[in-house]
Amino acid sequence: MTFTTKEDYGLRAVLDLAAQGGTAPVQAREIAARQQIPEPFLEQLLASLRRAEVVRSIRGAGGGYVLADTPERVTVGAILRALSGPLIPHELISGTPEEPESLGAIPEVQVVRGVWRELRAALLSVVENVTVAELLERRATTREGFLAMHI
Repeated sequence: MTFTTKEDYGLRAVLDLAAQGGTAPVQAREIAARQQIPEPFLEQLLASLRRAEVVRSIRGAGGGYVLADTPERVTVGAILRALSGPLIPHELISGTPEEPESLGAIPEVQVVRGVWRELRAALLSVVENVTVAELLERRATTREGFLAMHI
């Protein structure tokens, strides 16, 4: 579980799409310019998000990307999994089919797997309960505070 600029850029791109109203397609180059994300890298991220059905692409002259669902239904967890796969690999929690059953009887294995389960539960409690709609609300609050400080 390593979060990188890939996840950061992906979250920012989805938030940018939602902030644009979500109805009209937004071109990748516009998102890249606003978010200062290299366009080729952003295209790769958007392709992953499209395959996971987080965003939809619309072809043609007026094409671009839109959210595949409402901001209230798109979670941070869905975005992160679309970009990186499982947040905590299943093998850390349950082991692998190849490992001997006796491994599960080792106290250290049981304890460490318990920690992985707790970490997974804590992580999921955040990423599955924070939606793009909530990020939009946080963005509005942050923006209002920023504007108030600079007027």
